Formats: sequence, structure tokens, C-alpha cells
Amino acid sequence: MIFTSSLFKIPIVNNVIVFDETDSTNNRAKDFGKKGCVDGTLVVSDCQISGRGRMGRSFSSPTGEGIYMSLLLKPDIDNRLISQLTLLAGLAVSRALLKYYDIKTDIKWPNDLLINGKKIIGILTEKCEDFIVIGTGINVNNKSFDVKIADKATSLYLETGKEYNRESMIENILKEFNDLYLSFLNEQDLKSVMDEYNNLSVSYDKDIYVIPYELTGKLENSYQITDDTLPVYHCMGIASDGSLICRDSSGKLTPINSGEISIRNVR
Repeated sequence: MIFTSSLFKIPIVNNVIVFDETDSTNNRAKDFGKKGCVDGTLVVSDCQISGRGRMGRSFSSPTGEGIYMSLLLKPDIDNRLISQLTLLAGLAVSRALLKYYDIKTDIKWPNDLLINGKKIIGILTEKCEDFIVIGTGINVNNKSFDVKIADKATSLYLETGKEYNRESMIENILKEFNDLYLSFLNEQDLKSVMDEYNNLSVSYDKDIYVIPYELTGKLENSYQITDDTLPVYHCMGIASDGSLICRDSSGKLTPINSGEISIRNVR
């Protein structure tokens, strides 16, 4: 992958490291961080042989088809705010796809973007020592998927019939994330983007299942969970701290800070 000098005009980008192949861009970014790499180091690979998603799940990362990138940041924020960066990253990708490519996505709290109900983007944020790594995997020019995930995953190519320049897409995404991130450092919450996020949320004002972290962490995907074992909540959207506000059957409001959600077959 070849990037133009305009990438370095984005204030948060101070260093770019590109691989033809690596195990995981998050792993490489963490290694560089431990060696003292600068704030704003972007790690990109044309292929990942061990791409990871949230809760240790694998992320398909074939050569030349997707975007696999991780951004190393050293924000001066409290640890309790770190999870909010995942939501900002998702919003940045959603903004960029709509603004530059006229592609609308839905956000599935906390870390996935969907098109027509299928996953197209996953985000993994990790804290390590004195820095944070935000990894983003995007299915861009993928022509097909393994049969195991074909009913759950899609790509920009499959949805639009067009191929996209991945380098320019990375730059456009980082432009949007730059603006959101710098505002977040000043505001220290998501108050200014709550309405925008909720309007893009696939679960906003809908009945959902909340799958506890202790269950999702043990399963390859949430489709292995039996719906009738889970309570139904009504999603009221995110709060300024990034938690998902849900109303139970008794009317009680509960903030959800971990786990994941499902809106399939809600009774």
C-alpha cells in the first residue's frame, strides 16, 4: 500500500508503518508502543494472518481486499473514558463512508457497523501501558466470504458493485476521526455526538436482547446463544459516557457497559 504525503496533514497522524503481511496490526502497534513509538503512529497491513476482533474472535483479513489498520494514541484521559473511543471510531467510519462514498451504514453498539443487517466493519480498542491502540477492520473489496460467515458478513464491493481505493479511504476515515477525537479530548464525553450516534444506531428505540460479557466472551458469535434465555430490553440509545441505556419490562432504566446486543427475532 502506498500513501500520499497528504496523510501527514491530518494532525493526529505522526508516523505510518506499512506491512505486506502481519499477524495483527493491533499486535504490531502494541509492540511499537512498548518500544516508545510516538503518539499518532498508524500501522497498516495488506493482510493479517491472525486478525482479531472483540472478545478474541477472529477477523477475516485476506490480502488486498480489506482495510486493516491500528492507530496508537497517547491521550491524557481517565481510563474510564477509553471505551468511548471505540464508539468515536465507529462514528468516524460511518461519517466517512457517507460523506465521501454516499454509503449509509448502521452502527451496532459497541463496535460493529452493518449494511443491510450484515457486518462490514469491526473495531477493537486496547489499553496497553501508557498508550491506547484502536484497530479497525473493514471489508472493502471482498468478493466472497467463507460459508461460515457469508450470512453475517458483507463488503462494500458486494453492496455497491464498486471497487474502492483503500489508501484514500483510510485517509478519509482518519480525517473524520481526527475531528471527533480532538473534540473528545476537550469535552471528555460523547454529549455532542449522542444524537448523531443514536440516529445511526440499529438498536435505537427497538426491543433488543442484551448478551452478558461472560457469555459472549466464551462463544465464537452471538448466534450461538438461545434467545429465550435472555431478557428483552427496550433500547433508549447511548448516554454521554457511551453506555447503552435500556428499559426493562418493569420500566426501570439500566445502563449497559459491557457485553453486546442482538435485535434478531425479538419476541
